[in-house]
Amino acid sequence: MDRGKPGSKMHVLSDANGLPLVVGVSAANTHDSEALKPMVEGHQTRHDPHRGRYFKPQRLHADKAYDLPHLRK
Repeated sequence: MDRGKPGSKMHVLSDANGLPLVVGVSAANTHDSEALKPMVEGHQTRHDPHRGRYFKPQRLHADKAYDLPHLRK
């Protein structure tokens, strides 16, 4: 945890081409990993109306701050 750090952090969930899908802001004194779960849950899946299916991301890539066992699940 970053103790006593003033300000805010931006978190961005993007596709493979770098297009931002979800943007979040948190306090600077919170750990980066606490922002991952709400961002992934907030990401809306794509819907194919012709096939009636929803598409979810098959895998995610993140930096080392998100590398925790409970987040890997």
